[in-house]
Amino acid sequence: MRTSMRLTGTASAIAVALGLASATAVAQDTSASMRGSVLAPSGQGAANTRVIIEHVPSGSRLETTTDASGAFIASGLRVGGPYRVTLDSDVYRDATYTEVFLSLGDTYRLNAQLEAANVERISVTGSAVNYAQLNSGSSSSFGEEQIQSLPTYGRDLKEIVRLNPLAATIGEGDELVVAGNNPKYNSITVDGIGQNDDFGLNGNGYPTQRSPISIDAIEQITVDVVPFNAKDSNFTGAKINAVTKSGTNEFEGSVLYQYTSDSLAGNPQVSRYLGGSQPPVLDYEEKTYGISLGGPIIEDTLFFYVNYEKLEEPKSVEAGPLGSAASNIADVTEAEVNEVIRIAREVYGVDAGDWNVNPVEEDEKLLVKLDWNINNEHRSSFTYQNTDGNSTRNNNGGDSELRLSSHWYNNTQELKAYSFQLYSNWSSNFSSDMKLSYKEVVTGQIPLLGKNFGDVTVEGENARIALGPDFSRHSNELANDTLQFQINGEYLMGDHAIQFGYDYLSVDVFNLFIQNTLGSWTFDSIADFEAGQASRFSYQNAFTGNVNDGAAEFTQGTQSLYIQDTWQPTWDLELTFGVRYERMFAKDAPTFNQRFFDRYGFSNTENLDGKDLILPRVGFKYAMTEDFTLRGGFGRYGGGRPNVWISNAYTNDGVTIVPFDTRSLDESVYLNDVDITQVPQEVQDALVAGDGNTNPIDPNFELPTDWRLSLGFDWNTDLGVLGDDWYTSAEFIYSRRKDDVRWVDLARRPLTDANGNIVTTADGGRIIYVVDDPIDDHVPMGIGDDDNVNRYDLMLTNGDGGKSQIFTATIGKAWDNGLSFRTSYTNQDIEEAVAGSSSTATSNFRFPIAKDIQNIDPGTASYQIEHRFMADITYRTELFSGYQSTFGLFWERQSGRPFSYVLDTFRFNKFGDQNQFDSTSRYLPYIPTGADDPNVTYRNGFSYDQFAEYIAAAGLEGYAGGYAPRNNDRGPWNTTLDFKYTQELPGLFEGHKGELYFNIRNILAMFDKEAAQQHTFFFGDNARRLVSVDLDDQGRYVYGTPFGGFDTAAPTNYLPERSTWQAKIGIRYSF
Repeated sequence: MRTSMRLTGTASAIAVALGLASATAVAQDTSASMRGSVLAPSGQGAANTRVIIEHVPSGSRLETTTDASGAFIASGLRVGGPYRVTLDSDVYRDATYTEVFLSLGDTYRLNAQLEAANVERISVTGSAVNYAQLNSGSSSSFGEEQIQSLPTYGRDLKEIVRLNPLAATIGEGDELVVAGNNPKYNSITVDGIGQNDDFGLNGNGYPTQRSPISIDAIEQITVDVVPFNAKDSNFTGAKINAVTKSGTNEFEGSVLYQYTSDSLAGNPQVSRYLGGSQPPVLDYEEKTYGISLGGPIIEDTLFFYVNYEKLEEPKSVEAGPLGSAASNIADVTEAEVNEVIRIAREVYGVDAGDWNVNPVEEDEKLLVKLDWNINNEHRSSFTYQNTDGNSTRNNNGGDSELRLSSHWYNNTQELKAYSFQLYSNWSSNFSSDMKLSYKEVVTGQIPLLGKNFGDVTVEGENARIALGPDFSRHSNELANDTLQFQINGEYLMGDHAIQFGYDYLSVDVFNLFIQNTLGSWTFDSIADFEAGQASRFSYQNAFTGNVNDGAAEFTQGTQSLYIQDTWQPTWDLELTFGVRYERMFAKDAPTFNQRFFDRYGFSNTENLDGKDLILPRVGFKYAMTEDFTLRGGFGRYGGGRPNVWISNAYTNDGVTIVPFDTRSLDESVYLNDVDITQVPQEVQDALVAGDGNTNPIDPNFELPTDWRLSLGFDWNTDLGVLGDDWYTSAEFIYSRRKDDVRWVDLARRPLTDANGNIVTTADGGRIIYVVDDPIDDHVPMGIGDDDNVNRYDLMLTNGDGGKSQIFTATIGKAWDNGLSFRTSYTNQDIEEAVAGSSSTATSNFRFPIAKDIQNIDPGTASYQIEHRFMADITYRTELFSGYQSTFGLFWERQSGRPFSYVLDTFRFNKFGDQNQFDSTSRYLPYIPTGADDPNVTYRNGFSYDQFAEYIAAAGLEGYAGGYAPRNNDRGPWNTTLDFKYTQELPGLFEGHKGELYFNIRNILAMFDKEAAQQHTFFFGDNARRLVSVDLDDQGRYVYGTPFGGFDTAAPTNYLPERSTWQAKIGIRYSF
């Protein structure tokens, strides 16, 4: 008789008996693989057994045979399934496995023992691994079922990735923070094509305005924080990998329409934490259209899949004059605005635009994929991707400034990508895959009404009116092209699978960013504007007069080799040993600056050429029982830093781009009889090769890396009255960052006294710096008058990277009645020195919080989320007979981001800050031991007793006699509950179906408006001023009341739109 058995993951006895399981080893893969061992009834290897692996939907068929030990391997398999696997023996009874599903990057383990010839053929029906089991700890895998069932209000990849316990989205721009790392350090790939922001300007982590690909096109997504596969590279955050759908032997498709507007949303409330005025009523509308189609071109051989999606969103008016209905009101009258518009038109001949303009924001995504089953041993795939979107920026100046539409700009980003992959199984023990991809990303920051004139600010009675392209959009272009070639091989030697490969990655960058190249003028009144009488003027350009000469244009890349042995000495134990070698190359160098060399004795032309890394990896997985698996390992990881940090060295070489020195010409040349459509020729002729500020790279710079260690378990257990087959998991991850990035100012040196001793504050804890130019013998800043004291040379170098300890636990279960549930908790204890949250060297130096900004000690990380609770629930039933109803919930509660208490140092430079940096309060305060502490005095009626109250309120009493720690306090907790309801509907024809769905973001706001409120910080370090400061002649701190008074409230930002519920309604028709 025929035997049929069903598998339910590793908990099933049959899974252990047959050795049928899945082992996650996520790499930069676009396929899956299968490895196994076939034994004879005697327990010896069943040599020369044919293994036939068939992808049922497409008819793809791969045949291989077992070696002398009974082992086999097959690579380059399509993700998903179902698969049918047949073990065909000439000596023993055959066995067939059906309903087998493969996961992206997984090696599916199929270990079987055949029966004697007189036993009936065995047929085994497999099943997908429990959802909770695939989504716990540092590694996760998400299939189409989770993508379509759970809430995805923004149709964004990150709404799926956040299901991983270590991943969280923060802020209005949905920065993706994984394991407390900078979002820029993640690696995101789709069909092997990088989808992360390679250059590093976008807050969302993508190279595009929105998610670069439609979630409807995704087959599977994987997330891994600590992969032990030596094939993995180019990240120190998380590796996020997705593969798109493919065509099959059936023609299938769908059309989609989705709509939302302010009529499908609640009204924002006043922040429970910050108070303030009532937020404006929401005003928005958004429409999304989509279509997908896939099927055979040649049955069983050639297939296609196409997906297209378009979003349209008219931009609402965000700011207007007094008396208007705009969300934000500037303190100018409509008469003042109209007069400025008239003058611009009649006097200068330009179009200033208006304030009540509604440009349309759009986003289009196109994916085309071809799959070719060349023969039973070889298959290939080709992917073309085009994503093009825009957003309107700079259109809200607040109550002190009204910006006309000529001052707005259109932020456009287009991604085009091509990828070809070839998968080959050359013999029963050797397979390979090859990938060639090319990606180009073009970013435009285009003034809405063109570049016909410069940046103009006109002072009204109570507020400013801005028109013309803003100064940062005058010369702003970015393009980067990425070419990647990768070849990998795998050779099976009994219990050992030897993997090896080569990877070539090259990035060409063109970055043009020069401010004020069209000129910027300020007029003190509308009358002055009409008379052409300016009060201030700014101009900057390449000294040649050609803006393109100021562009950073360079090529950088990496060549890598790796080798790895995956050893399976027993069915229960798997060991992985591997090492990866990476070496950077650069074809261009920054322009040599002789003055820089004379100052510091080394060149500013470092470009990282020849820098290399050795990255070892070791991992294990041990099935101690049929229900309990122990896993872990350690490894070194590198890459993922944004290219803009390198680009800064090329753009800011101190020679090419120079500002106009207003002292070089009589001011009447550029302030009288102004023509805002052109910069005076005399001004352009006055530019000469400069001696400006620089952003060099340290010649001794080492590439940053992370050492990571992980230990965890997976346990299927019974919980008594709560039921059987619960999946539980726990994991501990320890990381130590080596050679992390930081920025130092070469122009500063410690102040010394007459005896050559370094000068500090009275307590001896803080070094006092001065700006000093060694080649011009300039007088140090703060002691005398000097024209060059504001120079700075910010060098990218290395520092202490800190450490990370993370614990996470997950529990989940799927019931037969259609209900599935999973919940997790994650705790993070992370230290770092510099967050690196900005794209510019000045901001990355200016904003970190420290006692000594030149030597920053590690402290609590800015992206740490100390506590995160998460749960998701899916329930499938039939509210209407024959038509599935699906309910999905996602709940998350996370602790607020950290912030520091600092000294109020606005326009205070006695620690050594130049004018560029002394407007930022970022120095940690000294905490006195008492009223008689000799290191502190007080001013303007402020006393120790008052300060002691501040200290107690801030929780800093324990640091008396020393300095307050960085990020010792936190913002408010955030709680989110998202909901999705999907209802199947009858189709027009057999095999067709309709689908109506509702996505509701933050449905919690319907029931508890305060609990649903969202608060966040801006990028990087955040601070609250504790006390104002001065230094007396003895180096003692002189404390006083900070500007605005003392406040222990976190310096958080309220997100009113995210704090209320918002719904989207969609309809899909599938055929």
